Amino acid sequence: MAMPSGKESAVIDDVDRRILHCLQVAPRAPFAVVAQVMGVSEQTVARRFRRLRADGLVRVVGLVNPSRLGQAGWGVRVRCRPSATLEIARALARRDDVGWVSIAAGGAEVVCALRSRSAADRDQLMLDQLPRTAQVHSIDAFAYLHIFRGSSTDDWRLGGQLLAQKDVETLKRTQPVVDDHVEELLPEDEVLVRELAVDGRATYAALASVTGWSEGRVTRRLSQLMSSGVIYLDIDFALREFGFTTQAFVSLTVPPAQLNDVGVALAENDHVMFVGATSGRSSLAASVAFASAEELYLFVTDGLGTLNGVGSVEITLIGTTIKQAGSLLVDGRLAPPRASGRRSA
Repeated sequence: MAMPSGKESAVIDDVDRRILHCLQVAPRAPFAVVAQVMGVSEQTVARRFRRLRADGLVRVVGLVNPSRLGQAGWGVRVRCRPSATLEIARALARRDDVGWVSIAAGGAEVVCALRSRSAADRDQLMLDQLPRTAQVHSIDAFAYLHIFRGSSTDDWRLGGQLLAQKDVETLKRTQPVVDDHVEELLPEDEVLVRELAVDGRATYAALASVTGWSEGRVTRRLSQLMSSGVIYLDIDFALREFGFTTQAFVSLTVPPAQLNDVGVALAENDHVMFVGATSGRSSLAASVAFASAEELYLFVTDGLGTLNGVGSVEITLIGTTIKQAGSLLVDGRLAPPRASGRRSA
């Protein structure tokens, strides 16, 4: 289907959607395996993915999971002067430990996700930098105590469920299995981490070139970091190009006895991209996307309204998204990463 964005239109068909759905299941799956699952040629998969990436519609990014380093992820809402909102949002987006930077539709609030690797980094932003900014009126920060959906291969899927379970298993076998072993992030890993943030599908040969390691060492180390959960792969989409024109943050209050049931139910909804239990005034925070405001209304009335235990619901519409998990957005599309001669697998 055709979706408008900026000066041009992107044409995204069912084959594109199925390719991207496969990569959400297994972000580093070889194109040959994706082709096998889909019943198309490897050349078709490679050509279409590279076109979508070049057009700023999709990117695979590698990110550090703070929970595996003993730190919680945080949600931060910064209320500020409307005239300074964009400047503050862009400043936050430049930080490597900040993702999903959005300006609320009212224009006086910036909402972001903070994934600092240490308490010192977290406090430097929330207790020092932001409070010292004259344009900031108030800061509301809450920790994610438990993630029901988000930041894993059991994440939200583009198009709901487009694959048979046997195909999902075929794809997952190409990725390291996440277990409970502990892995430290070492100083020598930083170059690898930076390159994965640029391109989560960078080839082992490309990663070996930039790290100065052998391909064998890169393969082993990446497997160790991914299987421990220290590094996870995420996929950024230009959501409006895929028809998601209405996006919002939803905060809910739920009694402790129903908290897990409500969180699990939300995680099974195709419109919920992220949901986690939080500290602070609310019990749950969710990120949702829809094709229209009417769909959002039906989600609230027919979805949230039928769940036992849901008390108050606060909906914050997103006006502009500045950054997603790892990608800046320009005119609704993902900005290209820094110039590189590397190729994705």
